Amino acid sequence: MHLLVAAHDFYPDPGSGGTGRYVHETARRLASRGHDVSVLTRRRGDVPRRETIAGVRVARYDLEIAERSAPEIARQLPSAVREVRDLLAALPDPDLLSLQGTVTDPLADLFVADDVPRSATFHSPWPTEYRVRAGHAADAALSAPRRRLNAALRERIERSVLADCQQVLALSEFMAGELRAVHGPVADAGIPDPAVVPGGVDADRYRPDAGVYDPMAADERANAPRLPDGIGADGGGTDDPGIDFLTVRRLSPRMGHGMLLEAFERVVAERPNSRLYIAGDGPLREELERTAARLGIADDVTFLGYVPDDDLPRAYATADCFVLPTRELEGFGLATLEALASGTPVVATPVGGTTEVLAGLSDDDRMPTEQVVESVTADALAQRMRAWAALAPAERAAAGRACREYARENYTWDATADALDGYYRELV
Repeated sequence: MHLLVAAHDFYPDPGSGGTGRYVHETARRLASRGHDVSVLTRRRGDVPRRETIAGVRVARYDLEIAERSAPEIARQLPSAVREVRDLLAALPDPDLLSLQGTVTDPLADLFVADDVPRSATFHSPWPTEYRVRAGHAADAALSAPRRRLNAALRERIERSVLADCQQVLALSEFMAGELRAVHGPVADAGIPDPAVVPGGVDADRYRPDAGVYDPMAADERANAPRLPDGIGADGGGTDDPGIDFLTVRRLSPRMGHGMLLEAFERVVAERPNSRLYIAGDGPLREELERTAARLGIADDVTFLGYVPDDDLPRAYATADCFVLPTRELEGFGLATLEALASGTPVVATPVGGTTEVLAGLSDDDRMPTEQVVESVTADALAQRMRAWAALAPAERAAAGRACREYARENYTWDATADALDGYYRELV
């Protein structure tokens, strides 16, 4: 079977995110199972237009979207359409089209023959993503009616593409529900009811013995424990080693970094030797640095900036606890699985697919306290972070072993690829 995947991005291209990682991990495993796999995606950075990665053909076209206005995007479309047409003409005719990229999907749908079966993997609703970021990006200067028009256009395009599919898959029950919420009763819209195929994690790569991430270790050595007054009644104080929290997120509004900083301020008030490491870059970095200074925790928070992918396993393994403070639209949360596989317990807001991932750990006796926060507030997040900070290192280590076992047993990329293989064979 020749499988053509239309993707938003593709790892290891610069700036690729969770969807790019998902496409990379599943495509290469499907190729290893004997399928002929091609990926069509946008070109990011100085990468070739055509190459083969891990047995997968990759074809890239030029279309800049980030921080571009609608007119700027529209001016690029004619050349992008011609480029996509030429790239597809050079690829073998597909037996199945997998649609996984909001911008690439309609272009691939346009040029691939109508009699080729289509399966969509619904990573996130395009109009909802636009509404979330519209007030914080290039479109912030647009009027409210213009923003509503842009969102409606995205909704119409996405619905049309989904209606062309014979099969729709989602990474979580939450995201399947988001599809229904945005596009209404799927039967009325001519969209197949979504089936759930969760993502996975490479537990051989993300592991507790991955090593120490030097920027975090050096930071630890440079910050000697302080000697505050009046601390110690609850186990904190001068002998308390504190706890190292890590979050790995793009610094954008829906990710919840501001709320995390407010929560961490409350943690430091009780356990002043604790530290927070924020990995990732984005438009909010300067604002978040000012927030940390205003809260009086600038010396307790380290902005690591962009952490190269090769270093991420060491960063997860170095941390005592991973925090996912998302405010909205967490479709699945690959970072959660990477932390769990690294033996690092997770504290997460009750948003999206993350709660589904963590639910399976709630009955494990080795988990000494809850991982999911009660509400999306700084107070609730601080309460859960304090609970993990109060644990003895041995308790956290036992919880970490439970986390890793759970990730390895329930969320492997091989299981995801096997499930996709089965669904795809139903159409071909």
